[in-house]
Amino acid sequence: MKYARIVLATVVALVLALAAGVVGSWAPLVVSVAMAVTIGVGWPAAAGIHARRRHNALIAVAGTLACLLVQLVPSQRLVWLPAIIGVAFMAACVAELVRGEGAEHRLESVLASVTGVLAAVASSGWIAFSTVAHEQGLSGWLTVAGVGAPLAVILAVAGARVISAAPERLPRRGMITLGVTPVALLGMVAVFASQVLAAVVA
Repeated sequence: MKYARIVLATVVALVLALAAGVVGSWAPLVVSVAMAVTIGVGWPAAAGIHARRRHNALIAVAGTLACLLVQLVPSQRLVWLPAIIGVAFMAACVAELVRGEGAEHRLESVLASVTGVLAAVASSGWIAFSTVAHEQGLSGWLTVAGVGAPLAVILAVAGARVISAAPERLPRRGMITLGVTPVALLGMVAVFASQVLAAVVA
C-alpha cells in the first residue's frame, strides 16, 4: 500500500504537469505551485527534519515565489532561481541556529531542507516548459510524447530507488511527497527537453 501511494502520486503529478504544459495560460502555475506546497508540507516529515514547521514554510514559500517569478517574468525565465535557492539556504541555517545550542541533527536538517527547496523551486521549470512549448509551436501530442515519454522512463528508474529508500513508517503526506518530488525536480529537465525537441522538429 505504501508503494502504491507513492507510485500513484508520481503518475498523477506527471500527468497533471504535462497536461498543464499543453493547456498553457495559468494552468502550469497552478500545478507547479501545488507541487511546491505539497513538498513544503510533506518533505520535512519524509526526510525526518527537526523543527518542521519552520522548514515547511521555508520550502513552500521558496517554491511558490519561484513559480510566480517564472510565470510573471517569462523574459527572464530562470534567472532568479539561484538567488531564491541561496536565500533559502541561509534561511535554513538560521532556522537551525535559533533552535539553540546543543540541538541535535542540525546539519542533517539543513541539508534535507535545502534538498526540499531545490525540488520545490525546480517545479517552476514546468511553467517554463509550457512557455517554450507554446513559443516554439509544438503540438500537444508531440510535446507529451517527446518530453513526457523520456521523463516517464527516468521516473520509473529513479522512482524504484525512491520507493526502496522510503521508511517503513511514514505519514501519508510524506508518501505523497516522495511521489511528487521527483516530478518537481524534473521540471528543469522538461525545459531542456522541450528546447531540444523544438530544435529537432524545426
